[in-house]
Amino acid sequence: MKIKNFDKISGYTYKGFSIVNPIHNASETKYEATILNLNLPQKPKWELTVLTPAHKFKNDDTFSIILKDDENHSTVSTLHKERMQSIAYFRCTFEEMIDKLLSMRLTSAGVNASSHSIHSGYNKTINSSKYGKLTVAGTGGGILTTINSNANNVVWDPNTNLPSSMLIAIKDLQKQIDDLKLNHANNK
Repeated sequence: MKIKNFDKISGYTYKGFSIVNPIHNASETKYEATILNLNLPQKPKWELTVLTPAHKFKNDDTFSIILKDDENHSTVSTLHKERMQSIAYFRCTFEEMIDKLLSMRLTSAGVNASSHSIHSGYNKTINSSKYGKLTVAGTGGGILTTINSNANNVVWDPNTNLPSSMLIAIKDLQKQIDDLKLNHANNK
C-alpha cells in the first residue's frame, strides 16, 4: 500500500525537530525522511522510517514508524492503514515519538566522572577570609555524599529576596528613625 502525499510532511516541525527530504524506495514499501534538530547549532540528524504492510520485513497489516536519533536511541510505533490515511494521525504519532525519544535521552543520560565538574574529593576554597571553606565530596560518579562548610549561614526572605539579617537591620534602623522623629516632635 502506498502512502499518499508523504512528500507533504517536509517542513513539519515539532519542538525544533523538522522533517526534511522525504523519499521512498522504488516499490514504495519503505519511506524515509531526515529529521533535523534545529535546537542545536550543528543540526544533528535523526532518521524517520515508515515500513508499509507490503515491505519484505513485515508480516502484518500495519505500518511501522521507526524514529532513531543520533545516539542510536529508537522508538517504534504502529498504525493501522485506516489511521495512516490521515496526515493528522501521522503528525500526532510523530509528536508522541519525538516526546518519547526526548524522554529516553533525558533518562538515559550517562553520568561519569568526566561529564560533571564535581568529582570525588573535590575541594574548593571560596575566599576563605570572607566566606569560609567549602568542601564537596562524592563517590566519583557524580553523586554527592557530603557538603561541608564553615561559613555563616544566611537565611533569605523569599518575599524581598534579601537576607533576613539585612531585613532585621533595616527594621531596627526604621525604628530608630521613628523614635528620633517622635523625640524631635516632642521637644518642639
